[in-house]
Amino acid sequence: MDSDEFRVLVVCTGNLNRSALAAALLRTWVERYLPADAAARVVVISAGTAAPVGRPMRRRSLAIAERFGADGVAHRAAQIDEAAIRSADLVLTADVAHRDAVLGMVPSMLRSTFTIREAGAIATGIGPAPAPATVEELRERVARFGSRRELGAGDDGDITDPQGRDDEAYRAMAREEVPPLASLAVALFGMPRAEADSVLGTAADAESFSFEGLGSRSGGPAHGAGGGSADGRESRRSGSWRRWFGGRET
Repeated sequence: MDSDEFRVLVVCTGNLNRSALAAALLRTWVERYLPADAAARVVVISAGTAAPVGRPMRRRSLAIAERFGADGVAHRAAQIDEAAIRSADLVLTADVAHRDAVLGMVPSMLRSTFTIREAGAIATGIGPAPAPATVEELRERVARFGSRRELGAGDDGDITDPQGRDDEAYRAMAREEVPPLASLAVALFGMPRAEADSVLGTAADAESFSFEGLGSRSGGPAHGAGGGSADGRESRRSGSWRRWFGGRET
């Protein structure tokens, strides 16, 4: 582990949706809320336990990221390995099985490995904190998370895997994943509570994610191997997914 860096690793199965989205959001919030010197030392990466290495983020997950002002265009799926786990200061997983897989590879990471929803619940229980000025402060906050694990015991659920499913599965992923990530950003990165509330409101609103026009977007298939949604149609609801925080344009 590089003492000059604070590294966050986010894990799911294919590294195309849940972990890719989470990493894009966290990376954006690090740059937005941390002082420049501290932000430059924070590295956020993601990986999958069964990743199709080199594939881009799925287009609907990319659209969700963009809706919150994040950019996942450069993302390419990566396979998790022991080195990535050992180098991380904080590991976040999409579900309990991924957390178990990480700890099966590196058991010593127990105190700094959480499901996303578990970490969000702990963050909510701990409460907001100002933006940290140093990497050491970030490590201290993660250590506190590890010592207050009981705060997350009631919300250790899995996040919906939307891979190969319809638009609503992607909306469910956003509803389940974005709020705990925002709570984490409030406690870890100093995201203002008012802005976190705006993020939560957007995630809860089904109309926030119309996925309009994705049939012509680049960046890989929008759906599963068949390239279509569960009913064979793309959603054509009106609305712009490029706005974030309740209305500001990116």
